[in-house]
Amino acid sequence: IDPHMFLHFLPDDYRAHTSCISEAERYEKTIYKGPRKNDTKGRKLTPQESWMEIINESLTSSCPPSLSSHLQNLSSLDNVPRKEKAFRNFASNSLGLRGQSGDAAITSIWKHLISARQEKLKAKEEQEKAQKEAKENSTPTKTDKEEDTSSSTTKNSNEQKIEKSKSKKKSAVKAMKKALKKAPSKQLKVKELRKLVKAQIEAKDKDELKNLMADVIATEKSIIAEGKIVRLII
Repeated sequence: IDPHMFLHFLPDDYRAHTSCISEAERYEKTIYKGPRKNDTKGRKLTPQESWMEIINESLTSSCPPSLSSHLQNLSSLDNVPRKEKAFRNFASNSLGLRGQSGDAAITSIWKHLISARQEKLKAKEEQEKAQKEAKENSTPTKTDKEEDTSSSTTKNSNEQKIEKSKSKKKSAVKAMKKALKKAPSKQLKVKELRKLVKAQIEAKDKDELKNLMADVIATEKSIIAEGKIVRLII
């Protein structure tokens, strides 16, 4: 048993005795490598540490003089409750605030701390928003070279489509003339001609083939349509 555990405390010493240390920290002292009290560097604060930070930061010029000494005493403690009911009991016992006047003082302290917490949260949200906007604004835009490459790719794609369309039309003209030359009187019904042309060229569907043949008839002087009959003129 550690004999130091039986040292006598003075009446107010309990206020300063707010946390315990491990035996390793007690006896190894300077060579102790574990986490030490208030060492928050490089890690996220616990909810209790955040609360104590708010209590410490509430001791500003905006702090009412009547609450200053109470907040100073609270900031020296580590186990201040974060919920109002527990806080009121704790403040009453630790700060000696009792009776009607003590109750009023505790209410003022609590309101002051809650206000400080809300301001801190608001400031954090605004900071995160500003960081997000800065990150979005710093997103690299396309360089002139990238835009030129994109434009060139689109141009090439359009040119390829045009060339493919011309090639299909050329094939359709050739297939239609060939079919009409072999037909009696060099004429065929539209449906019959369409079947013969379809076997000769690539077309996605019936509509594309119809449009292709209509285009040929409209532009080729040697191929004319008379109602449902298509004729070749030589």
